Amino acid sequence: MAEPERHPRDSQRARVYRAEAPIAPSPLPGLEACAHFIDRVVGSLWWVQRFPSHAHDRVPRIRPGNGARQAFFRPADPRFDGGDPTITLPRRYRTKGVVLHELTHWALWDEPLLPHHGSTFARLHLDLTEEFIGAPRAAQLEARYQEERVRIGRPPRAAPDGRLRYGWDERLRLGRGRRFMLRYHTEESTDITVGELVGLTSGGRHIRLLDAWGAAEIATDAVFAIDLAGPR
Repeated sequence: MAEPERHPRDSQRARVYRAEAPIAPSPLPGLEACAHFIDRVVGSLWWVQRFPSHAHDRVPRIRPGNGARQAFFRPADPRFDGGDPTITLPRRYRTKGVVLHELTHWALWDEPLLPHHGSTFARLHLDLTEEFIGAPRAAQLEARYQEERVRIGRPPRAAPDGRLRYGWDERLRLGRGRRFMLRYHTEESTDITVGELVGLTSGGRHIRLLDAWGAAEIATDAVFAIDLAGPR
């Protein structure tokens, strides 16, 4: 049986933490307030347009984190917490910014080609901050990311069903030699091509693949979703 895909090396982790540390918190008065804030985010149309499968029935359970040194997200694991996903929030970390940070991990955890604090993480965390804390806070966070040289991903792209898909650019950057399924717009409708990623053309205008018929080039601007494909 094939080994499951692993996340790439999390090279931005320290820079992301350094960037976020000086930003003034937006405190939430207790775990119940944290849970209500999570419900507000996950129940919003903004969230549903991006992560429809991450609904209220899958929301991580909040843990108080007595004795924990930091906040963290833990994915579903039968060895812990009854197999439920959890977000641990020690008292000093019960803020809107920290909750959004951990919700970003929850949203992207099942994406094996994306580092835990990679450019897609930074893009989504910025977008969440702007939507649920405000544009001034998002601008401050973006400035801190730039100071710490945190790579920020490109905005999501809309699929024909209206869903906004994150991570297409980071998958291209890290996925050379992997087999991908590309979904893209054509003049008449949409299409799908599956093949091994070779790279980008000069200027990044086209994505080069080796598919079942040989070499193929897909216009980068037409692509709205890139997903891992199984073996041939």
